Amino acid sequence: MSEPTAEPDRDSPVEPSPEMPTAEMYAERARRADKATRGVLAAVLGLEALVTLLIPRTIAFTTGLGPVRTSICIGLAVILVLAAGLVRRPWGIAVGSGLQVAFLATGILIVTMFLVAALFIAVWLRVLMFRHEVVGSPGGLRMLAG
Repeated sequence: MSEPTAEPDRDSPVEPSPEMPTAEMYAERARRADKATRGVLAAVLGLEALVTLLIPRTIAFTTGLGPVRTSICIGLAVILVLAAGLVRRPWGIAVGSGLQVAFLATGILIVTMFLVAALFIAVWLRVLMFRHEVVGSPGGLRMLAG
């Protein structure tokens, strides 16, 4: 006679084990990942503000900037710092994405900024793609709006 095997009751709910995350655990991980990626995006905006102030200063030694260019660069830097503080808001990523275009537009004033802006835009987009993969945020162009 064979011994009965201990099979789990198929009607009883499966209790989560330490290896099996629950829906709440996934939601908590997504929330933390969202906060972390928003922090990285805020840091990118802060670094852009710093670069906006430093690169024109180095160029000023050679060709000079003039009061209009200097005012635009300082104004953009202030806006970038303010936007870095607003990235945690639901619409903050959209503001930051819009400022990437403004940062790129500084290349019209100072040609070197085209290259620097392209590098920062690449970082911005990569963080948004990572956020899309980890958090499950919208993809495509909707990714730019948060």
